[in-house]
Amino acid sequence: MNLRYIDEEDKCYGITGMAISLIIWDAEDVIASVRLDAEPNDVIEFVPEYYFNGNPRLSPKAAWTHILQHYQASMGMTLGNVLCRKYVLHHDELDPADKESLLKCFEEEGRESCSLDSDEVRRMFDKSYSYLHKVFNHSGVHSIAHDFARVLKMHRELSRADVIEHLRALSIL
Repeated sequence: MNLRYIDEEDKCYGITGMAISLIIWDAEDVIASVRLDAEPNDVIEFVPEYYFNGNPRLSPKAAWTHILQHYQASMGMTLGNVLCRKYVLHHDELDPADKESLLKCFEEEGRESCSLDSDEVRRMFDKSYSYLHKVFNHSGVHSIAHDFARVLKMHRELSRADVIEHLRALSIL
């Protein structure tokens, strides 16, 4: 599956999808800012606490839990990126082959970063996909996403406070 942005509009909606995913999972505290002009892997700047450098005082279970939470956030942001672009911007569906390609990438990442087996990844993926499929098919979310993408395109960079402000309408849907 090709995840490259086809143009700036596509990138705006990809970033919008990632921001919405973090907001709906109450993970907005990890966002420092979002930047349209950044390289694709750097469009969301995270707060320093987001990064795990390893801590000898943490138990192995606590360290693994921290890594697992980041893996799940990454999965949610990636799915949000793809689904917002497909459903909201392009009014299209995600091809089953593309969905399967995403799952395979998550399986590899889950195995490498969290020692998860394929069944564990599939359960997480199915749960995240099902929820985000509903979210990005909601007409109210479409309206919020269009507004957010427009603001992002106009300002080019938004702080965490700006992101929360412009996406707060999600809490009433």
